[in-house]
Parts: sequence; C-alpha cells; structure tokens
Amino acid sequence: MIVRAEYPTSVFCIIATEFCERFSFCGLRTILSLYLRNILLFSENTSTVVYHVFIMCCYIIPLVGAILADSYFGRYKTIRNFSLIYLVGNTLMCIAAVPTLDVAPITFSMIGLALIAIGTGGIKPCVAAFGAEQFDLPAQKELQSQFFSVFYFAINLGGFVGMVLTPVMKKAVTCFGEDTCYAVGFGFPAALMVLSLLLFVIGKNFYKLRIPKKNVILQFIRCGSYALRQKSNEKGEIGRSHWLDYAKGRFSAKVIEDMKVVCSILLLYAPLPLFWSLFDQQGSRWTFQASHMSGYVLGTQIVPDQMQVVNPAIVLILIPVFDRVLYPCFSKLNVLENSLHRMALGGIMAGLAFFSAGILELALETTYPELPSEHHASVNVMNTLPCSLTIQNPFDEARTVRSGEIHKFADIPAHNYTRYTFSVEAPLQCGSLKFNKRTHSLDVVSVENQIDSVLIGTSIHNEIQAFITDPVDFKKSLSGKPRVRIAYIKSSRSLTNVTVSLISSSGLQDVYFVHDYSSKSSLAVSEYMELPQGVYECRISSSENPHLYEKHFHLALGGVYSLIIREGLQEIAFIKLYTMSTPNTLNILWQVPQYVLISVAEIMFGVAGLEFSFTQAPKCMKTITIAGWYLSVAGGNFLVIIITQLNMFRSQAHEFFLFAVLMVADMMLFMEMASKYKFVAVSEISSSTTCFMIEDVLPFIDETSSDETELN
Repeated sequence: MIVRAEYPTSVFCIIATEFCERFSFCGLRTILSLYLRNILLFSENTSTVVYHVFIMCCYIIPLVGAILADSYFGRYKTIRNFSLIYLVGNTLMCIAAVPTLDVAPITFSMIGLALIAIGTGGIKPCVAAFGAEQFDLPAQKELQSQFFSVFYFAINLGGFVGMVLTPVMKKAVTCFGEDTCYAVGFGFPAALMVLSLLLFVIGKNFYKLRIPKKNVILQFIRCGSYALRQKSNEKGEIGRSHWLDYAKGRFSAKVIEDMKVVCSILLLYAPLPLFWSLFDQQGSRWTFQASHMSGYVLGTQIVPDQMQVVNPAIVLILIPVFDRVLYPCFSKLNVLENSLHRMALGGIMAGLAFFSAGILELALETTYPELPSEHHASVNVMNTLPCSLTIQNPFDEARTVRSGEIHKFADIPAHNYTRYTFSVEAPLQCGSLKFNKRTHSLDVVSVENQIDSVLIGTSIHNEIQAFITDPVDFKKSLSGKPRVRIAYIKSSRSLTNVTVSLISSSGLQDVYFVHDYSSKSSLAVSEYMELPQGVYECRISSSENPHLYEKHFHLALGGVYSLIIREGLQEIAFIKLYTMSTPNTLNILWQVPQYVLISVAEIMFGVAGLEFSFTQAPKCMKTITIAGWYLSVAGGNFLVIIITQLNMFRSQAHEFFLFAVLMVADMMLFMEMASKYKFVAVSEISSSTTCFMIEDVLPFIDETSSDETELN
C-alpha cells in the first residue's frame, strides 16, 4: 500500500466543511441573544436562559449523532443527514425574522433553534473522528496528531469570521423599517450552511467510508448490564478486580478491555463541565460586563457583543505558537508531555481568567448606581420648579432642593411596603409662578429594594403637586446602547396632541405620544427606549404649535437617562435630561487580559481534550467518547442556567471569584483522577472480536476498495 507523508485530500474537504459550519453557527449565536430580546421581546433573563438552553441542547444531541454514526449510518451519512436538518433550521430562523411573511416569529424561531441544535449536535461528534480516520496509520500518526490542532484552528477561524461578519451585515443592511436586519443576519449563516453541505458531498469520492454492521452501542449496553447483574448476584466472589470482569465468559476479552478503556475515559470527564460553565459565559456574563464599559478605541466603537471575537482571534494566533514553539520546548523539559497534563493546566488558566474578570468587576462596581440594601428602599426627589424647595421628611432634618436638582433619600427602611409622608414647601413667589398654597403633603409607599422618583411640579390650579413615577430601572442594556424614558408633566389644558421626538444625527427617530387629559393635571411616563449613542435633537410639538420646543442632548454608551418635561401655559416650562446610571467610563480593552487567559485555557484544554478523546478510545467507540466530551459542555451550560436562576450574589465580582476558586479545586480533583489513568495504545485495526460478542463479525467494512484506499 502506498502511504503519502502529506495530508489526504479528503481531510481538506472535511476541514473546509467544518469552517463553513462554524461560520454559520457562531454567526447566528453572536446575534441570537439580541434577537431574542429586541425582536421577540423576551426579558434579558429569559433571553439568557433560552440562549444557554439552546447551547446545552447543541451539546446533548452529539450523543444521538454518535450512536447513529457508530451503530447505523456511519459518519458520512450521519454528517450529511444532520446537515440537512441544520439547513432547514437556518431557513426557519430567516423566515421568522421577516415580519411581512405573517408567520408566528416565536414559534418559527423556537422550531428553527431546535432544528439547528439537532443539526449541529448530530454533526459535532462525527467530523473530528471522520477527519482523523482518513490518515494511514502508523505511517501518518504525526500528521494525525497535528490534524487536531489544524481542525481546531479551522473551527476558530470559521467562528471568528462568522462572529465578525454576521453582526456587521445585520447592522449594515436596513429592512422593514428597522435599523437592523435580522433576516440578513440569519440568512447569511443559512447560505454558509448550504456551502458547507456542498463541500462535504463533493468530497465523497475522496473519503475512506466505513459502514457499521452491528449495533455497537447496544452491545456495550448489554455487556455493561450483564456485568452489573452478575456482580449483584455474586457479591462474595473474589478475584474480580473490575466490575466488567463479571461479563467474562459471555463477552470476549477484547470487548471487556475496550469497555474498561471507555469507562475510564468517561470517568475522567466528570469534573469537566465546570470548565465549560466558565468558558461559555463569554456569551452571557462577560458580555453583560462589557455592556458596562466604554467601547471607544482609537475613534472606533466596539459594542459589547463584538468582544466575543477576541477569543477566536487569540486562539488563531496562539495555536501555531503552542504547536510549533511551546509544546516542543515543554517536551524537551519533560513537562506537559501528555494531553491530561495540558488539560489540567488549561483548567487552572480558566480559573485565573475569572479571577481577572472579578478584579475588573470590582473596578466597575465603583461606577454602578447605589442600589438599596436588603429591607431598604430609596426615593429620588426632582425639582422641576424655578425656585428652591424645602423637603420635610421623616428621616432627618429638612433638605433644600434647588431648581432642576435631584435629591436622593437613600437606604430608608422598607419592609415589603412602607408608607412615608413628605412635606414640600416653596416660596409664594417661585420665579414667574405665584402659589395660592405653598405646601403640599405627599404619601410615598416605599417598596423594598426599589428606587422611586418623585417629581415636584404644579397642578392646573397653580398649586404645588408631586408626581410619583414608575420605579427607576438602572439596568444597562445588553448592547450597551443608552436607555431613555420620558416623563411628561401635563399641568395645563392649553396643549393637545403633544409629541416628543428624539432624532439622531443619522435621521433615526423615536416618537412618544403624550395622552391628553382634560379634567386634571397628570404625569405620562414612557417605556424605556434603547437608542444608538450620539447627539439627539429633542423636538416637542402639539396641535397648537408644531415647533413648541427644540433642544439637543448627548446620550452616551451605557447611560440610563430620564428626560423630565413640564409644560406650562402654552409652552414648555421645564426640560432636563437626568443621568440615572452614569455612562460607561472604563475602557472595554480591560477585558483583554481575561480573554487572553481563557483563550490559552481553551487551547490547552480543548485541543488536548479532543485528541485524548479520539486517540485513547477503542476504534469502534471513538465517536461515542467524543460525544461524551461534548456532553460535558452541555453540563457546563446547565450549571450556568442553575446559577443564573439561583441569583445567589448581589455582587457579580463575588460570583466570578467563586467560579475561579471552584475551577482550581476542580482541576486539583481532575489531576488526582488523571494520575491514576493508564494510557493505552489502542490497535488501529479492529479484530474480529472488537466491540462484539465472540460469535459476532467485523463491525466495520470499507466501502472503498484497497486500490482506492491507496490512492486516498
């Protein structure tokens, strides 16, 4: 047989296929959380849970794909069939994002996500194993070892390009009256999935194809269950060093030895979900952290979800460095010689990444608004009158609030609902206003852990009146866009059909329509609006005067604002933009150290883990062990969902530090388990008894002839 010392052509087809698939998946995943919140109108918490449930399913389905590949269809047909399901899911997501098609967007989106999870999950355990088995061993053993780094490089290159281009295309194209076009954002990944499928099918003539002839999984289940039954029935028997030895006599020694190897590999996977619970928080917790930071770098704005591209970019740079420089140096020093050592060090690096994230979060917390502590509330008093006011309160001495200012009564006792009475005093002559009554009593019901705002204005009877708004929401947007709400005090009957328009420099316009109240003065409050940062022209108009008022405001990235307006007699008497949460000041590049650490962790942990899963597994079970590897990723995302729902910490920094400590402890346990693992050299050619009972036949046959194998 002719053996070439170069990569088989089939490997290039497989790598190109995986590049396109990762481009498609990572591009869709990057814009998914914003789509769930901004288009499907899920809350941020619900969007986070849906996002991680989707990712979790993507890493549970590999078990199904592995069973089908190893026991029924073979890897080629499994990849092809699941790719078709994947493509249907992409198409449904694109259709759901087109509002003119009159479909149920939530239903189509959820079905589309489910099909994408099934498609990508079914592909995952097969592609790496399918590529690795294209090499002729042992002559190409070194090339096969390098393949895992090349394969991981292709994964990250495809992910990097997808994460960069997909958000750009979504933003660059406007459609259906929106400044973003999710139909294009989802359509482009769908097109890449078509290309991925075509490349894979085109390469069929170059592949070494093997078709399973027996149900391998069923045989393993039978062997394991038989051993457990025998062990239960013969508890007193001596001389059985392993529970699988109880299957001797019914199953071949080869089957039992292969099962021992698989069980020892899967046992080592037990501590691994914690690593993935840290790693996958780049798309949630770290993105939320980035939304609290300033994205301006050399005059260019980096939005929070774009920071996710730092990880694959660093991985692309470091993989050749590790492969060509660091690992050979480590080998000469007799350190990090096997994949388990590299995985352990990678896990510790992930812990350091979260320690770095925790330190950054401590710095960010100094810029966050001061929220009420447990069993306490806060009340903001805003003075919209043209004179100073005196606020008598039940907490301390009287407070003076000047015109346009805000005074915060912070951390006042509140057990569930607590009623307080405030007294507002003003001079009889307040600017151009003359009051018949200079005092006003106000009852405020303070709600625990809530911040209420009280606006001091006037009634239609020219008396001081206080208005209570909805609670202030200080939460910054996931995208980092400024959040604004409008509070309009209508204290006359002279203006009707009032509208407040916020117009950006690019011409985008958000309009708030103020309801008319004919019998009494009132307060109208809008929902929070997310707007692109920049300078906005505020135009106020009415039926009586289309140019009632104009003023310019600057909305900075990450800021939360309240625009307070009070009308007078046929005019706007007061208008001011209050900053409720300060804009982001700490630069987003301070996240780079933690991204570098998590990227180093991924290279050492991810590449080494894939190599270990493939090279240590028996030939007929390689896909299953890789599926077990991916199942640990699903477990990690499940941990994130649980921790998100528990909401154990008021401080995000404390949660980051806990993850860091748990990760280091977890790797200590992993190193202890790894020290007891004995590396095996699994035969590359299956014997007639591999994975089956003694009377069973060869589990795999080549579809290609021997001549074709030599050529490929």
